[in-house]
Amino acid sequence: MAARASVRQHILDVASELFYREGIRSIGVDTIVEKAGISKATLYRHFTTKDELVVAYLEAQDHINWQHFDEAIAEHAGSPKEQMLALIDATVELLEPGYHRGCHFLNALAEFSEEDHPVHLLAVEYNRAIRMRLSRLCQQAGASDENLTDQLMLVINGALSSVPIYGFMGPAAQLKTIAAHLIDFYLEKAKA
Repeated sequence: MAARASVRQHILDVASELFYREGIRSIGVDTIVEKAGISKATLYRHFTTKDELVVAYLEAQDHINWQHFDEAIAEHAGSPKEQMLALIDATVELLEPGYHRGCHFLNALAEFSEEDHPVHLLAVEYNRAIRMRLSRLCQQAGASDENLTDQLMLVINGALSSVPIYGFMGPAAQLKTIAAHLIDFYLEKAKA
């Protein structure tokens, strides 16, 4: 059973790297089979369709990202403002060199515009979950409306989208500074 799980994980690892580096739709099953050194039958024994493999890729990335975010936020328990800043810092860490193609989920949204497609739905859900987490932290910190949440989402997604074009040292390098200014502005406004 462990060998079966390791074969499945190997296929997922190979496909994930290809999907992220070259795009989901541009990578065919034949390329995955070749790069993984397996047969098509082996691939289909573990993933009945390419869409199932793509969903597994995004679910794995979702787990990786949330584990990273949760660890960063946990270090600042009891301080919603510091937790928001930690979430931004964690996002910046994801942007650094290995993240040259931007956000896995925004890339998937760009490739799968069909609103009922499982890949599209998963990517939308991931972004909604981040917005919900930010909204909760903003409210706990004292920002009563959704303006801070929406503006933070805008700068986060802007940074993620700019990395493939300008690299990490382009506009994305301003994410932390802009987010900190927005957080300070809205929290001071809430106190007044």
